Amino acid sequence: MTVSAPRSGSLPGHIRFAALVACILAALTGWASLNEATELAHFYEVRSQHLEKGPPLLLGNDPAVLQHLLETQYQALEPMREPRAALMGVLAVACAFVFVSALRMLKPGDLPRGAMGRMLGRAAVTVAVLRTIDGAQWAVVARRVGVTLAQTLAQRPEYQDPSAAEAVTTVAPWLALGMTVAGTTLIAGTFAVIGQFFRSESVRQALVTQDGAVDG
Repeated sequence: MTVSAPRSGSLPGHIRFAALVACILAALTGWASLNEATELAHFYEVRSQHLEKGPPLLLGNDPAVLQHLLETQYQALEPMREPRAALMGVLAVACAFVFVSALRMLKPGDLPRGAMGRMLGRAAVTVAVLRTIDGAQWAVVARRVGVTLAQTLAQRPEYQDPSAAEAVTTVAPWLALGMTVAGTTLIAGTFAVIGQFFRSESVRQALVTQDGAVDG
């Protein structure tokens, strides 16, 4: 029986860097997705615990305002809890594929890097699509929380001036939405770039060439 030799050849620097970024980002995104999927699967219990404990206090923020925003967040999440839990579960699995294939790109053992590169490319594009859907769902929640924040701030004495009240009412919802869109663009966009990078012909040829050199 023939045993394949470990593929210990060094990757080109740009491919190694892309695989390292994919590995780290997939681990963080996958863990966050799995954690949210678990919480959504026990939505009412988790909501009761969080509302009873209250939100984390931030310097200079009114606990009552934060509590109201937390309640609004859960109200917005409730209608989508089941489909979102499923989405988060699938996203966590897709991130696991990215993590494993990226890790195997860095430390392939006896696995061909060409095959790992193809799997990494497909999985990263899948994560980009799923994370975009995730961002679209969360944008609905963020928009609602932003509206609630604007309404709450508009009742404060310092915002009784009509121009100040109008500014708060306009800015707060869009700021909350903009932060969500920016986060989605950054994360989903990075996964999309990684996916296209490993699906590119130049990278595929480089990995196939390296596999051939190791086999030879």
